[in-house]
Amino acid sequence: PFKTMRLSFVAVVACVVTAVSARAIAENVVPPVRGKAGTLKVFILAGQSNTVGMAEVNLTNHTSGQPSNGSLIYQVNDPRTAQQFSPLWNKAANNWTVFDNIAMWYNEVGQLAKNGTMVNGSKIPGVNGVDACFGPLSVGFGAGCGANQLGKIGPELGFGYGMSQALPAGEKFLIMKNAWGGKTLSGDFRPPTSAASNDPYCTDPATCKQSGHYYDVMMANVAKMMAPGAIGQMFPELAGMTPEISGFGWWQGWNDGCDLNSTAAYEQNLANLIMDLRKAWGNPSLPVSVATSGFMSTDEAAMEAQSRAPASATPWIDQTGAAKLGSNCVNDRGCRRLDVILSQLAGTNSTRHPELAGHAITMNTLPFWREPQYSPAPGQGYHYFHNAETYFNTGVAMAQGMVSVSK
Repeated sequence: PFKTMRLSFVAVVACVVTAVSARAIAENVVPPVRGKAGTLKVFILAGQSNTVGMAEVNLTNHTSGQPSNGSLIYQVNDPRTAQQFSPLWNKAANNWTVFDNIAMWYNEVGQLAKNGTMVNGSKIPGVNGVDACFGPLSVGFGAGCGANQLGKIGPELGFGYGMSQALPAGEKFLIMKNAWGGKTLSGDFRPPTSAASNDPYCTDPATCKQSGHYYDVMMANVAKMMAPGAIGQMFPELAGMTPEISGFGWWQGWNDGCDLNSTAAYEQNLANLIMDLRKAWGNPSLPVSVATSGFMSTDEAAMEAQSRAPASATPWIDQTGAAKLGSNCVNDRGCRRLDVILSQLAGTNSTRHPELAGHAITMNTLPFWREPQYSPAPGQGYHYFHNAETYFNTGVAMAQGMVSVSK
């Protein structure tokens, strides 16, 4: 289903910085994007717990009473990052900036998320704080949205800010986030094309031949959101505008990396996901921006790649069958974390997947990794230690990628 292209770790990471430079991401510089008059751009974000959002906003150190290193309030005040994060703080109000032109909707809300109420779909249109969490974009649209007074963020804050810099000043748009913790692409978000294929890596008969439950729920939620008048009932300021799905952002990968077969299948599952969304939403050129699940630094990833054993003249990404399941890295049985990243980079590559016809990109997030000693939750590497700098920069990178494939 894909063309072979030999990709080393260094080469495949280098590919993603050609469209948007690392400096541009850090400085939030994006070229302008213009849309049709009267059209409301709708951007769909999806994934698992990191897309839900675990980054701390106002967390303080229990001992010193000062902002916790790696929290968003820390980044606003840290001389190293204060300039970059200053747009997020409204000095006049002495509070977090509210982006009134960016409408935000998230499928889970408060304790209902923990009780599993939202796993079978959301009521749309619904009541804010009851059926979903929505309003103008600001902090707090992460885990516990609507109930957590300290607040958390996912990638939506950086993504929304990044897109606002690309669009004409003040243009209104909607971000719709569908995310649930602990979900796989191979099963929970399994796309229909994967279900219809002879996937050599799918070993669970109960899931192989059917689309994933959370894929189906996401599609149902989007359909309800795009129904005539639905958005206007929740966001009166958007009433009368014609919604148009303008892009899809994907940040996910931890749970697939817990299983060798899911890791091996990730590249094709990601390409299938993109194809199926484009078909379902009637846009064969729908822009797609994927963020790597970069649970390590650039140097650590390079070390893992160099340690892979047994050594092979064929890069892992080009191997097939049992060969793709048989290698190990110095810090990871099966090299799963590294290989999910390689699969994410390869899954949007137009040479390997000409069926995508471009308009898809994977953004390298390894430079945004922050070590645990500089983060609020040193024991949760799978949540990037709750580091707000990581989450915000990832969202901005996703916006940068979205802009680069929207032309």
